[in-house]
Amino acid sequence: MNDVVYSNGNTIFINWKAVNNSQLKNTMKYRKYEVIWRPYNKKRHHNFFMFKNESKEFVDRIDISNEFIRVKCYTGGGLDVYTNFFSFVHLKADVEDRCEKNAIKFANTRQEQLNVLMMGIDSIARNNMLRYMKETWKYLVNAQNAIDLLRYNKVADNTFPNIVSMTAGKFLNELPWNESLKTATMNNFNFIWNNYSSKGYRTFYAEDHPDIAIFDCTQKNGFKTPPVDYFNRPFSVDMERNKKVWNSNHYCVHGRTETDIVLDYLKKYATMFQSKQHFSFTFFSRLTHDYLEETYKTDKIYLKFFKDLFERDILNNTVVFFFSDHGMRFGRFRETFVGKLEERLPFMLIVFPSWFITKYPEVHRNLRINARRLTTPFDIFATLEHILDFNGIEKKQVTKQRSMSLLHEIPENRTCDEAGILPHWCTCSKLTTLDIQNKTIIQIGHAFVSKINQNLRQSFDVCEQLYLKSIKYALLVIPSDKVLLYGKTREQVIKKTYKYGDRIESLIIDYQITVQTKPGDAILEGTLRFDEKRKTYDLVGDVSRINKYGEQSHCIDQNHLKKLCYCKIQP
Repeated sequence: MNDVVYSNGNTIFINWKAVNNSQLKNTMKYRKYEVIWRPYNKKRHHNFFMFKNESKEFVDRIDISNEFIRVKCYTGGGLDVYTNFFSFVHLKADVEDRCEKNAIKFANTRQEQLNVLMMGIDSIARNNMLRYMKETWKYLVNAQNAIDLLRYNKVADNTFPNIVSMTAGKFLNELPWNESLKTATMNNFNFIWNNYSSKGYRTFYAEDHPDIAIFDCTQKNGFKTPPVDYFNRPFSVDMERNKKVWNSNHYCVHGRTETDIVLDYLKKYATMFQSKQHFSFTFFSRLTHDYLEETYKTDKIYLKFFKDLFERDILNNTVVFFFSDHGMRFGRFRETFVGKLEERLPFMLIVFPSWFITKYPEVHRNLRINARRLTTPFDIFATLEHILDFNGIEKKQVTKQRSMSLLHEIPENRTCDEAGILPHWCTCSKLTTLDIQNKTIIQIGHAFVSKINQNLRQSFDVCEQLYLKSIKYALLVIPSDKVLLYGKTREQVIKKTYKYGDRIESLIIDYQITVQTKPGDAILEGTLRFDEKRKTYDLVGDVSRINKYGEQSHCIDQNHLKKLCYCKIQP
């Protein structure tokens, strides 16, 4: 599908062939554009934008000196018959001035000055990438020597806390942030792009699907002022609100996918600053957030993007982090054991420039070793910090830290606890299936639902009390054989057989259990820790909701309760 209006470089063109083949042939008489602008004002709402500087009429083409514009085509009577959106990247005098001053200030503090391109996609497990993004994976791994982190483990339930761990190196409560701070601006917190900005880097942040953007959706107030130098939210929000321009299940704006529109903005940024220090963070949700199989639609899009940039040497001085936040969190596949594991194991591919891995073979060796070691978003944050201050002098990695740079070797016997992964999310443990008809397992199921009700108790005026309807499956969690028993040898561990009720030489036993509750038929998964001495069950970490709740929880605003609440009055 050819668009009536298209851009090339910093110029807008009218595609007269497309016009003459469309219903606009005899109705479109003149064209204008207006600038989409977001003031730097902390009092404004995070979705605020405004239009300014409407252009004069143009005929065939017009050069654009602004960052975001909305183009409109009109009939002779002034009726709007066509709308489209375009983004551009231009030098900003104040940004260049800051970067020049900071670059000089920190020029002698690091030996290499690498750019960073971070690009994330929502809800794609590593295994699902191998199923549906085969060509992109092959190109990055085989042609660009990408490091594929095989044991990359998420540290929290959904997108927001995992991205905070990656970009701030903290859990949410350590920021500190919780839902009582829903009116607070995210500008109050320090993220990795601020660190890069302060040391002379231009910075970029872009997302698609603004309604569920990382720092803006559900009980979050976004950024009141742009957090970076190049920020697409006002553009994205305006485009989202124009319902008439969307088609193909809300994936495309006229003839372009939303993904391509955002990637085009990123491509212009990376190209503009390929020889200058720059950092970018981009995240995509629209195509992959809801359906496991939709991932296949992204393969050709990202393959084309990477091929274009790599083959034009745009990324010759850039470290690329291509990743997901978690696997698919909902649906029938998630209810399977494989789905449970995949949800916890997103993909993470890292590409360093070829000259860098040749110049620093020890770093390359560590990266290849770490591809098979336990890693997390916390380690990505430490790596980003390391890249920013890389001086070619590699000190020995301090072991047993929560955040560890991938440029150093990560210990082989690292545990989930040491890596900051709660038992509920840990994929290193051995899991033994238990009989769901066993009386003790039924007792655990009731204990789990009781814990859920404790979380809901302050909301029982609008939420139903939940009851156990059925147990889907139950697992005994046994620590990895490398860390299982203090002081025991590997041989002793391998030969030992574990049965239901085993103490594992401890007074603590962890169980993972999946239940269905009533009313509402929610399918919930949690990890309960049984203390044999106190005879108590404690919920360890978060609760996973693995089927969609839709409008069942419309009566409550708290995000952490939405997945649990079944409203007394259903819509």
